[in-house]
Amino acid sequence: MTGRGLRLVSLVALGVALAGCGKKGPPQPPVRILPATPGPIAVRQVGEDILLSATLRATRTDGTPLAAGAEVRVMRMPAAQSLRPGLVSERYLIQQFLREAGTIATLDPKTPEGGAAGRVAYRDRGIAPEVPAAVPASASAATGTAAFLYAMQVVEPGGKSSTLRAPILVEVAAPPSPPGALEGEAAEGQVRLTWQAAPGAAGTYNVYRRELPHGPDPEAPLNPTSLTVTEYVDRTFHYDTEYEYFVRTALTAHATSCESPAGPVFTVKPHDHFAPSAPTGIAVAVEGDQIRVYWFPNAEPDLAGYRIYRRAEDEAEARLVGEVGATESSFADPGAAPGVRYHYAVSAIDGATPINEGPRSEDRSERLPPPGKPAADRSPGGAGRARR
Repeated sequence: MTGRGLRLVSLVALGVALAGCGKKGPPQPPVRILPATPGPIAVRQVGEDILLSATLRATRTDGTPLAAGAEVRVMRMPAAQSLRPGLVSERYLIQQFLREAGTIATLDPKTPEGGAAGRVAYRDRGIAPEVPAAVPASASAATGTAAFLYAMQVVEPGGKSSTLRAPILVEVAAPPSPPGALEGEAAEGQVRLTWQAAPGAAGTYNVYRRELPHGPDPEAPLNPTSLTVTEYVDRTFHYDTEYEYFVRTALTAHATSCESPAGPVFTVKPHDHFAPSAPTGIAVAVEGDQIRVYWFPNAEPDLAGYRIYRRAEDEAEARLVGEVGATESSFADPGAAPGVRYHYAVSAIDGATPINEGPRSEDRSERLPPPGKPAADRSPGGAGRARR
């Protein structure tokens, strides 16, 4: 074989060998396993305090649990006019924040200050006094004197820390005045609240509710949108649970949610002493060897059932002969004697403790035929059928 042939064979063999090994890419850096990054921070100002909260996964980036003793660092720095989200790149903002920010709190998410598992919360107290009184809230973005950057980071013993989300900008304002006297009244299915407008306030209102004695401070108001009126009706409470209600004045047209301290508190423990209404549409019919009572269903949301009362023609008082659930709208009386005319009435009951029973309906009468006498056609398909 000539030299040229040998070179050709060698090149072919080399190509086959390379194909068998596969193409190798550039070397990759090792995968770093770090604590999972806390979720985006929710922030609001209440009075002189800044409230921060974020979701938290108690795992690392590979899904394994965090090491015992892991902590959440809350960091803060003043926001210079030239160092804000949107003015510089996110990467540069994070770099500068890590270089300049200080740790203002170290939290264990299992403690009350840290919040419940899966969530971390912190109250940065007394920030508003740093806002010059002569600086209006609307001017803070231009002056930079009332703006801060916040971030949270999970750190394990040994120093491994989560990656940092872009810090959140908080523009602090002089808080508005709280609203005045709060009054309330519990009625059927609702707690009605009214309060006095905040003095000189040009804002709206948010209503909060906390369960006593140990319920957590509410993060969100009951009202889905801020109120421009000084009244609110709560229909989401539970009977026989004690609550305290309070209202905060909210600034309008401010970049960061800003509310006043809480106004006066109204405490109430609503009790369900409201009975259902009397059933309507009462009708009775002979069906075979029984008398069946019919009625229209009641519409109360806490309806638990119905009670059926019967009185013979010669009796002065009716007595309870049956009770059925809330989904029923008829009752077959198994104890009716032939030849006796009976009067029937129905009442509705709720699920309260103790039970509230409403007034009885107007009565309707019927009788089974005497023994040995055939019954008229009063079955559901006959002339005596109660109209539904």
